[in-house]
Amino acid sequence: MLAMKDVRSTFFQLSMIALAPLVLGTFGVSAMGQEEPATNAKDVQASGIPEDWTHHHAVFSNPGTEEEAIRNGTHEQWLKIVTDPRYVVQQMRRHRAIQGPADALVPHAEGLRTEGVVPHQRVVNSIKVAKSKITKDWNTEMYHSGFGTEAAPSILAYPAKWSFNDTTASCANDFVIYPTGQAGLSGEQASIIAYYNMYTGGCSGTVPEVDWAYNTGGTVMLSPVFSFYGNQVAFVQTVGTAAYLVLLRFTTPGTSGAGTLISPVTPNVASSASNYYTGTGCATPCMYSVKLNSSTSSNDVESNPYYDYLTDSLYVGDANGLLYKFSPVFNGALTAAGSPWPVQLKNTVNDTNAAASPVYDITSGYVFVGTTSITTSTGGVLYAVGTGNQGTSSGSIHGYSGELDAEYGILDAPLLDSTAETVYVFAGYNPSGDTAVYKFPATFTSGSGTVAQLGSSGDGGTHAGDYQLAGTFDNGYYASGTSTPSGNLYVCGASSTGTLYQIPISSGTMGTAVTGPALAGVSGRCSPVTEFYNTSVPITATGTLTISGTVSTSWAGTTVTVGGTTYTFETSVGTTANQVLLYTGSSAVNNKARTAENLYAAINATSSQCYASPCFGSSTTANTSANATLSSDVVDLTAKSSGSVGDFLVSSSNTTDVTFSGGENGSNGTDYLFLSVYDGDLGSCDGTEGCLMSFDVTTPSNFNTALAPVGSVSIPSTTDVPPTGGIIIDNLVGSSTLVGASEIYFLTLDTTGNSPCAAGICAVQASQSAP
Repeated sequence: MLAMKDVRSTFFQLSMIALAPLVLGTFGVSAMGQEEPATNAKDVQASGIPEDWTHHHAVFSNPGTEEEAIRNGTHEQWLKIVTDPRYVVQQMRRHRAIQGPADALVPHAEGLRTEGVVPHQRVVNSIKVAKSKITKDWNTEMYHSGFGTEAAPSILAYPAKWSFNDTTASCANDFVIYPTGQAGLSGEQASIIAYYNMYTGGCSGTVPEVDWAYNTGGTVMLSPVFSFYGNQVAFVQTVGTAAYLVLLRFTTPGTSGAGTLISPVTPNVASSASNYYTGTGCATPCMYSVKLNSSTSSNDVESNPYYDYLTDSLYVGDANGLLYKFSPVFNGALTAAGSPWPVQLKNTVNDTNAAASPVYDITSGYVFVGTTSITTSTGGVLYAVGTGNQGTSSGSIHGYSGELDAEYGILDAPLLDSTAETVYVFAGYNPSGDTAVYKFPATFTSGSGTVAQLGSSGDGGTHAGDYQLAGTFDNGYYASGTSTPSGNLYVCGASSTGTLYQIPISSGTMGTAVTGPALAGVSGRCSPVTEFYNTSVPITATGTLTISGTVSTSWAGTTVTVGGTTYTFETSVGTTANQVLLYTGSSAVNNKARTAENLYAAINATSSQCYASPCFGSSTTANTSANATLSSDVVDLTAKSSGSVGDFLVSSSNTTDVTFSGGENGSNGTDYLFLSVYDGDLGSCDGTEGCLMSFDVTTPSNFNTALAPVGSVSIPSTTDVPPTGGIIIDNLVGSSTLVGASEIYFLTLDTTGNSPCAAGICAVQASQSAP
């Protein structure tokens, strides 16, 4: 079982209300509009926590405090980040402090799948101890064996999970949506399906139960994405050879007549985008679809749609290398952006290969998207496209890279850090014949960025040049910042042995890749990698602040932050709270030690601890988060209580002369990676089939070729593709009476397999332990 510590409550409906004055204008009067369910769908004004594919590619390293942003001249960028819903959700999932206005607002409301919000207090739950392996809680087939030819969803397909309360798992309200990969047919086969009553211990009746199952008239191969309130999804489906963008408003769990896999409901079809938005003549369930390209039958088999909550815009590509923009999406009548949209992704040699999944950057206003190179040798290029936001030119190509992958091209979405303004691209067969990761600044216009080579690609035979899917950052990266984060990037490289690699990142710079364990005997085709920071039993956090540079009067104005309190070094102190006296009247060693002594006294607000009193502002009070002790020029910090109540951050505006560590979140935790690989041969897997496994990367220095999985489970796979699509981890719930309340979700992809589902393609919920 995934052990959890809950520190915050439900975000989404609250954040729209609380942050609207900052990012949308006056609530209800925004030019963008507000997503409002139709009157016949009032019972699904949902709030909760989403987890879909987009949250794996748009991420945020630590943006720092507001005072640091003001001092560094980056306050405008800081505001964009801390008011973005994906940032707040990321911090909640990682049990980290939320910078900005949401920090005070998020803990005070709990979302329900009904109208309104309910007051809620922070609590620290007990932690469950679990077995050290991955076990399947349930699996259910996605294919009706009596209908047609079974097909597999895309290797890029993620489920979409909605949790309505981050402190208590709900049998009645939590749900997960899967694309089936099969062509929808009335009375025969659902094209998209959702489950609730999911948890194996504590939920009554059948586990899981079908929430709803719909025949939407096409084949859904890719990932659905949630609307702001979670009562609608957008996805791409194929009808014949043409791709359509579909909006779907669905019923609440337990609604009678919502369909089954083999007897799906056909949703009501809105006669227009306006009627879908207003609900006019289209009772729930209601759908509306629009052909991506009205003049051609362009398909989409590789581009997941990306939805931006704040601008109510959606971006998606097609097989002809066109990138589309839709706005509004859920907050008005769905509208495709006109000329110069859709944007033809092409470079000087006319790269018109299929577009991969796009990712939107809230900071720069660009959309980043790669192209494949399956049909020609001119693909594998990363593009930056202006959206009209943040001063960019809408529908224009701002920049494009050189060819990064000469075989399959860029199949997966980039990994984007909007805090550091960096984009990471994954190539399976670069011009040197290697698997590689490329890093670009968000403002790039050309070139190939910087590269970390991961070794020779493919096995030299039929699989030479295997495709590469996305990697993931570790917990250390998310905790560091602000503009030059440090940590590690982990990638399952498309080498002949499917090797797991660690790429150290120091102050924003990629280092030489470290080779880890070989995962597979052939092909090296891995699923995308998912990281999960598993909080464990709360401990008392510790940290340090070290006066490491030469102290001088130029330090005046330098700040250090402990918890929610910022201290400012000054050449003289008065009545202002949290001023700390710089000491510059002696040798360098003495100046360091005596300045540290004054900081130590200010944190404790004890004048007798000053080198010479007064050494801090007379309005200073003792730090509410931490106690301080002193050792030479090092101030040691200890949280005043354990767990979420004792959380505190340690930082400084002057990282050259003041170094700091620890004190990050007041809890101990384990950092895990999850992925699947064809022919995996580690752990309980025998090398003759697919394998889903997890690795403990809590201590990066322990990463090496002998690293063994802490959990694994065999998933039959007779084709040379990953045995699963993308992996979703529902990692919020702490203490719960429900077994299975915090789980991993994925789709199996082998149509010829007979396990875990007789029909092959399965939706799976599995438990992952903490050893």
